[in-house]
Amino acid sequence: MIYSRFTIAFLIANLLLLPAYGRIAHCNEDPPPLSPITLKKMRETGLNIVLVPEKNIFEQRKRYKYLTDYLSRKIGVPVHLEIVSKYSMMKEAFLEGRADAGFFGSFSYVLSHASAEIEPIARPVWLDGSSTYSGYLFVRKDSRISNINDMKGKTLVLVDRETTAGYIFQLFYLRKFGITDMSEYFSRIYYAGTHDAAAWAVYIGEADIGAAKDRIFKSLSEEYPDFGEKMVVLASSPEVPSNGLAVNKNMRPALKIFLRSIFLNMDKCEEGKEVLRKFGAQKFIATKDEDYYPLHQMIEELGIDLKTYTSEGLDH
Repeated sequence: MIYSRFTIAFLIANLLLLPAYGRIAHCNEDPPPLSPITLKKMRETGLNIVLVPEKNIFEQRKRYKYLTDYLSRKIGVPVHLEIVSKYSMMKEAFLEGRADAGFFGSFSYVLSHASAEIEPIARPVWLDGSSTYSGYLFVRKDSRISNINDMKGKTLVLVDRETTAGYIFQLFYLRKFGITDMSEYFSRIYYAGTHDAAAWAVYIGEADIGAAKDRIFKSLSEEYPDFGEKMVVLASSPEVPSNGLAVNKNMRPALKIFLRSIFLNMDKCEEGKEVLRKFGAQKFIATKDEDYYPLHQMIEELGIDLKTYTSEGLDH
Protein backbone atom coordinates (compact mmCIF):
# COMPACT_ATOMS: atom_id res chain seq x y z
CA MET A 1 0.00 0.00 0.00
CA ILE A 2 1.35 3.41 -0.98
CA TYR A 3 0.72 6.40 1.31
CA SER A 4 0.91 10.03 0.23
CA ARG A 5 3.30 12.38 2.01
CA PHE A 6 0.28 14.17 3.49
CA THR A 7 -1.13 10.94 4.96
CA ILE A 8 2.25 10.00 6.47
CA ALA A 9 2.64 13.46 7.99
CA PHE A 10 -0.86 13.26 9.44
CA LEU A 11 -0.18 9.88 11.02
CA ILE A 12 3.10 11.07 12.54
CA ALA A 13 1.45 14.18 13.97
CA ASN A 14 -1.24 12.12 15.65
CA LEU A 15 1.31 9.66 17.03
CA LEU A 16 3.21 12.56 18.56
CA LEU A 17 0.05 13.66 20.34
CA LEU A 18 -0.67 10.24 21.81
CA PRO A 19 1.26 10.86 25.07
CA ALA A 20 -1.10 13.71 25.91
CA TYR A 21 -4.29 12.06 24.70
CA GLY A 22 -3.39 8.55 25.79
CA ARG A 23 -3.85 9.44 29.43
CA ILE A 24 -7.61 9.54 29.01
CA ALA A 25 -7.93 6.18 27.27
CA HIS A 26 -8.73 4.28 30.49
CA CYS A 27 -12.28 5.65 30.69
CA ASN A 28 -15.19 4.11 28.84
CA GLU A 29 -16.16 7.43 27.27
CA ASP A 30 -13.26 9.59 26.19
CA PRO A 31 -13.73 13.36 25.83
CA PRO A 32 -12.89 14.96 22.48
CA PRO A 33 -9.11 15.56 22.28
CA LEU A 34 -7.74 19.04 22.89
CA SER A 35 -5.98 20.78 20.05
CA PRO A 36 -2.17 21.11 20.09
CA ILE A 37 -2.55 24.89 20.31
CA THR A 38 -4.76 24.64 23.42
CA LEU A 39 -2.39 22.17 25.05
CA LYS A 40 0.64 24.33 24.31
CA LYS A 41 -0.98 27.39 25.86
CA MET A 42 -2.11 25.44 28.92
CA ARG A 43 1.35 23.99 29.49
CA GLU A 44 2.64 27.55 29.79
CA THR A 45 0.07 28.73 32.36
CA GLY A 46 -1.39 25.52 33.75
CA LEU A 47 -4.99 25.19 34.87
CA ASN A 48 -5.78 27.36 37.89
CA ILE A 49 -8.50 26.15 40.27
CA VAL A 50 -9.68 28.02 43.37
CA LEU A 51 -11.43 26.50 46.37
CA VAL A 52 -13.60 27.98 49.14
CA PRO A 53 -12.15 27.86 52.71
CA GLU A 54 -14.79 25.42 53.95
CA LYS A 55 -12.79 23.71 56.69
CA ASN A 56 -9.23 23.15 57.90
CA ILE A 57 -7.12 24.07 54.85
CA PHE A 58 -4.63 21.25 55.39
CA GLU A 59 -7.39 18.65 55.28
CA GLN A 60 -8.97 20.36 52.27
CA ARG A 61 -5.72 20.54 50.33
CA LYS A 62 -5.03 16.86 50.95
CA ARG A 63 -8.47 15.77 49.70
CA TYR A 64 -8.63 18.02 46.68
CA LYS A 65 -5.05 17.25 45.66
CA TYR A 66 -6.24 13.78 44.64
CA LEU A 67 -8.57 15.48 42.14
CA THR A 68 -6.09 18.03 40.85
CA ASP A 69 -3.35 15.42 40.41
CA TYR A 70 -5.83 13.27 38.51
CA LEU A 71 -6.78 16.20 36.25
CA SER A 72 -3.14 16.98 35.63
CA ARG A 73 -2.48 13.42 34.49
CA LYS A 74 -5.54 13.36 32.26
CA ILE A 75 -4.96 16.71 30.59
CA GLY A 76 -1.18 16.55 30.55
CA VAL A 77 -0.66 20.04 32.03
CA PRO A 78 0.01 21.38 35.56
CA VAL A 79 -3.12 21.97 37.65
CA HIS A 80 -2.71 24.54 40.41
CA LEU A 81 -5.02 24.59 43.45
CA GLU A 82 -5.49 27.71 45.55
CA ILE A 83 -7.58 27.74 48.72
CA VAL A 84 -8.65 31.36 49.15
CA SER A 85 -8.67 32.84 52.65
CA LYS A 86 -12.13 34.42 52.29
CA TYR A 87 -15.25 33.39 50.40
CA SER A 88 -15.42 36.80 48.70
CA MET A 89 -12.09 36.10 47.03
CA MET A 90 -13.70 33.42 44.86
CA LYS A 91 -15.59 36.00 42.82
CA GLU A 92 -12.55 38.28 42.73
CA ALA A 93 -10.33 35.52 41.34
CA PHE A 94 -12.62 35.14 38.33
CA LEU A 95 -13.23 38.84 37.76
CA GLU A 96 -9.47 39.43 37.81
CA GLY A 97 -8.83 36.53 35.42
CA ARG A 98 -6.72 34.54 37.91
CA ALA A 99 -8.96 31.49 37.94
CA ASP A 100 -9.97 29.05 35.22
CA ALA A 101 -12.28 27.03 37.45
CA GLY A 102 -13.33 26.74 41.07
CA PHE A 103 -15.08 24.54 43.61
CA PHE A 104 -17.86 26.76 44.95
CA GLY A 105 -20.20 26.70 47.88
CA SER A 106 -23.76 27.39 46.73
CA PHE A 107 -24.02 31.08 47.71
CA SER A 108 -20.50 31.90 46.57
CA TYR A 109 -21.47 30.28 43.25
CA VAL A 110 -24.64 32.35 42.71
CA LEU A 111 -22.78 35.54 43.68
CA SER A 112 -19.97 34.80 41.24
CA HIS A 113 -22.43 33.72 38.55
CA ALA A 114 -24.21 37.06 38.81
CA SER A 115 -21.00 39.06 38.32
CA ALA A 116 -18.54 36.83 36.47
CA GLU A 117 -21.05 34.63 34.62
CA ILE A 118 -19.34 31.40 35.56
CA GLU A 119 -20.85 28.10 34.46
CA PRO A 120 -21.40 25.04 36.70
CA ILE A 121 -20.13 21.72 35.36
CA ALA A 122 -20.36 19.00 37.98
CA ARG A 123 -20.72 18.27 41.68
CA PRO A 124 -19.91 15.21 43.81
CA VAL A 125 -22.25 12.51 44.99
CA TRP A 126 -20.97 11.62 48.43
CA LEU A 127 -20.62 8.12 49.86
CA ASP A 128 -24.05 8.36 51.50
CA GLY A 129 -25.63 9.01 48.09
CA SER A 130 -26.32 12.72 48.64
CA SER A 131 -25.29 15.50 46.28
CA THR A 132 -26.79 18.32 48.34
CA TYR A 133 -26.33 19.85 51.78
CA SER A 134 -28.22 21.90 54.34
CA GLY A 135 -27.33 24.66 56.75
CA TYR A 136 -27.66 23.97 60.48
CA LEU A 137 -28.39 26.16 63.47
CA PHE A 138 -27.19 24.38 66.62
CA VAL A 139 -26.38 24.67 70.33
CA ARG A 140 -24.98 22.54 73.12
CA LYS A 141 -27.59 20.31 74.77
CA ASP A 142 -26.80 21.82 78.16
CA SER A 143 -27.29 25.40 76.91
CA ARG A 144 -30.98 25.60 77.86
CA ILE A 145 -31.64 27.06 74.42
CA SER A 146 -34.45 25.28 72.58
CA ASN A 147 -36.23 27.95 70.55
CA ILE A 148 -35.90 31.39 69.00
CA ASN A 149 -36.91 33.19 72.21
CA ASP A 150 -34.14 31.49 74.17
CA MET A 151 -31.58 32.83 71.67
CA LYS A 152 -32.14 36.48 72.53
CA GLY A 153 -29.12 38.13 74.12
CA LYS A 154 -26.85 35.16 73.40
CA THR A 155 -23.64 34.89 71.34
CA LEU A 156 -23.96 33.70 67.74
CA VAL A 157 -21.07 32.37 65.63
CA LEU A 158 -21.54 32.28 61.86
CA VAL A 159 -19.13 31.19 59.12
CA ASP A 160 -18.98 33.87 56.44
CA ARG A 161 -21.44 36.33 54.89
CA GLU A 162 -21.01 34.63 51.52
CA THR A 163 -22.15 31.16 52.59
CA THR A 164 -25.56 29.54 52.45
CA ALA A 165 -25.09 27.15 55.36
CA GLY A 166 -23.22 29.60 57.53
CA TYR A 167 -25.10 32.86 57.03
CA ILE A 168 -27.88 33.11 54.43
CA PHE A 169 -30.02 30.33 55.94
CA GLN A 170 -29.67 31.66 59.49
CA LEU A 171 -30.62 35.15 58.28
CA PHE A 172 -33.60 33.65 56.45
CA TYR A 173 -34.63 31.63 59.52
CA LEU A 174 -34.52 34.64 61.85
CA ARG A 175 -36.51 36.78 59.43
CA LYS A 176 -39.31 34.20 59.60
CA PHE A 177 -39.65 35.16 63.28
CA GLY A 178 -39.60 38.88 62.56
CA ILE A 179 -35.94 39.42 63.52
CA THR A 180 -34.58 41.86 60.95
CA ASP A 181 -31.59 43.14 62.92
CA MET A 182 -29.39 40.34 64.23
CA SER A 183 -26.96 42.78 65.81
CA GLU A 184 -29.71 43.94 68.18
CA TYR A 185 -31.13 40.50 68.92
CA PHE A 186 -27.84 38.84 69.89
CA SER A 187 -25.33 40.16 72.41
CA ARG A 188 -22.49 39.33 70.04
CA ILE A 189 -22.08 38.00 66.48
CA TYR A 190 -18.79 36.91 65.02
CA TYR A 191 -17.53 34.98 61.99
CA ALA A 192 -15.33 31.90 62.36
CA GLY A 193 -14.28 31.75 58.69
CA THR A 194 -14.80 27.98 58.31
CA HIS A 195 -17.64 25.60 59.15
CA ASP A 196 -15.63 23.36 61.45
CA ALA A 197 -14.29 26.36 63.39
CA ALA A 198 -17.87 27.59 63.96
CA ALA A 199 -18.96 24.16 65.20
CA TRP A 200 -16.01 23.86 67.60
CA ALA A 201 -16.68 27.37 68.93
CA VAL A 202 -20.08 26.25 70.24
CA TYR A 203 -18.77 22.93 71.53
CA ILE A 204 -16.06 24.56 73.66
CA GLY A 205 -18.34 27.35 74.87
CA GLU A 206 -16.96 30.33 72.96
CA ALA A 207 -20.42 30.88 71.47
CA ASP A 208 -23.94 29.89 72.53
CA ILE A 209 -25.40 29.31 69.06
CA GLY A 210 -23.64 28.27 65.87
CA ALA A 211 -24.10 27.85 62.14
CA ALA A 212 -22.45 25.36 59.80
CA LYS A 213 -22.93 22.96 56.93
CA ASP A 214 -24.63 19.69 57.88
CA ARG A 215 -21.88 17.56 56.31
CA ILE A 216 -19.23 19.21 58.46
CA PHE A 217 -21.36 18.92 61.59
CA LYS A 218 -22.06 15.23 60.93
CA SER A 219 -18.43 14.40 60.14
CA LEU A 220 -17.34 15.98 63.44
CA SER A 221 -20.01 13.97 65.26
CA GLU A 222 -18.73 10.75 63.69
CA GLU A 223 -15.06 11.49 64.30
CA TYR A 224 -15.54 12.87 67.81
CA PRO A 225 -18.39 11.03 69.61
CA ASP A 226 -18.40 13.50 72.50
CA PHE A 227 -19.14 16.30 70.04
CA GLY A 228 -22.16 14.43 68.72
CA GLU A 229 -23.42 13.62 72.21
CA LYS A 230 -23.25 17.19 73.48
CA MET A 231 -24.61 19.09 70.46
CA VAL A 232 -28.16 19.45 69.15
CA VAL A 233 -29.52 20.91 65.89
CA LEU A 234 -32.41 23.37 66.26
CA ALA A 235 -33.07 24.18 62.59
CA SER A 236 -32.08 22.99 59.13
CA SER A 237 -32.25 24.73 55.75
CA PRO A 238 -33.64 23.51 52.41
CA GLU A 239 -31.13 21.39 50.50
CA VAL A 240 -28.81 23.09 48.02
CA PRO A 241 -26.18 21.62 45.64
CA SER A 242 -22.93 20.34 47.13
CA ASN A 243 -19.75 22.25 46.41
CA GLY A 244 -19.40 21.89 42.67
CA LEU A 245 -16.97 22.79 39.93
CA ALA A 246 -17.74 25.87 37.85
CA VAL A 247 -15.61 27.29 35.04
CA ASN A 248 -14.70 30.70 33.69
CA LYS A 249 -17.13 32.02 31.08
CA ASN A 250 -14.16 32.65 28.75
CA MET A 251 -12.89 29.08 28.88
CA ARG A 252 -12.44 27.47 25.48
CA PRO A 253 -15.51 25.33 24.65
CA ALA A 254 -13.34 22.29 23.89
CA LEU A 255 -11.64 22.52 27.29
CA LYS A 256 -15.00 22.95 29.03
CA ILE A 257 -16.32 19.78 27.36
CA PHE A 258 -13.06 18.02 28.18
CA LEU A 259 -13.27 18.85 31.89
CA ARG A 260 -16.95 17.95 32.13
CA SER A 261 -16.30 14.58 30.52
CA ILE A 262 -13.38 13.81 32.84
CA PHE A 263 -15.45 14.47 35.96
CA LEU A 264 -18.62 12.76 34.79
CA ASN A 265 -16.71 9.63 33.77
CA MET A 266 -14.43 9.27 36.79
CA ASP A 267 -16.49 6.42 38.19
CA LYS A 268 -16.08 4.49 34.92
CA CYS A 269 -12.28 4.24 35.23
CA GLU A 270 -10.31 2.18 37.72
CA GLU A 271 -7.96 5.09 38.30
CA GLY A 272 -10.90 7.45 38.64
CA LYS A 273 -12.65 5.16 41.13
CA GLU A 274 -9.54 5.12 43.31
CA VAL A 275 -9.33 8.93 43.26
CA LEU A 276 -13.02 9.18 44.15
CA ARG A 277 -12.53 6.78 47.05
CA LYS A 278 -9.71 8.94 48.46
CA PHE A 279 -11.76 12.07 47.88
CA GLY A 280 -14.75 10.53 49.67
CA ALA A 281 -17.30 10.46 46.84
CA GLN A 282 -19.11 7.91 44.65
CA LYS A 283 -19.03 9.95 41.46
CA PHE A 284 -19.67 13.39 39.97
CA ILE A 285 -22.96 14.37 38.35
CA ALA A 286 -23.89 17.13 35.92
CA THR A 287 -24.93 20.42 37.52
CA LYS A 288 -26.78 23.40 36.11
CA ASP A 289 -27.82 26.80 37.39
CA GLU A 290 -31.44 25.67 37.86
CA ASP A 291 -30.29 23.29 40.61
CA TYR A 292 -29.78 26.32 42.87
CA TYR A 293 -33.49 27.24 42.84
CA PRO A 294 -34.06 26.64 46.61
CA LEU A 295 -31.24 29.09 47.37
CA HIS A 296 -32.61 31.64 44.91
CA GLN A 297 -35.93 31.46 46.76
CA MET A 298 -34.24 32.37 50.05
CA ILE A 299 -32.29 35.15 48.34
CA GLU A 300 -35.48 36.58 46.84
CA GLU A 301 -37.34 36.54 50.16
CA LEU A 302 -34.42 38.28 51.83
CA GLY A 303 -34.44 40.95 49.12
CA ILE A 304 -30.79 40.40 48.20
CA ASP A 305 -29.50 41.97 44.99
CA LEU A 306 -26.70 39.63 43.90
CA LYS A 307 -25.02 42.26 41.73
CA THR A 308 -24.66 44.77 44.59
CA TYR A 309 -24.28 42.38 47.54
CA THR A 310 -21.07 42.94 49.53
CA SER A 311 -19.18 41.07 52.22
CA GLU A 312 -20.85 43.42 54.76
CA GLY A 313 -23.96 41.30 54.40
CA LEU A 314 -27.38 42.07 55.91
CA ASP A 315 -26.71 41.73 59.63
CA HIS A 316 -28.83 44.81 60.32
